[in-house]
Amino acid sequence: MKIILLIVGLVIGAAAGWFTAPNAVDIDVGGVSLEVEGSGDGGAMVSADRQNGVEVSIGRRSVFDDRNTRTAIFAAIGGLIGLIIGFAADRRRRV
Repeated sequence: MKIILLIVGLVIGAAAGWFTAPNAVDIDVGGVSLEVEGSGDGGAMVSADRQNGVEVSIGRRSVFDDRNTRTAIFAAIGGLIGLIIGFAADRRRRV
């Protein structure tokens, strides 16, 4: 029961992290690569010309802005919640 709830928590957490991640737009023109990320709060991050490392940041960056990192964090939290629920359900069944 614990393993099933752990897996369900991982899947639900990963889906929640993936589908709620902020959108990003990548534009490549010649030698210039432009990436714009933004969310509803008005913050944005612009990277231009990655070869020279020019980066302009407006607003604040968060670890939750990267879709893969966000998905991993949400999956870990979901898995932990699923495991806790599994232990609670197993304890109730024994008593």
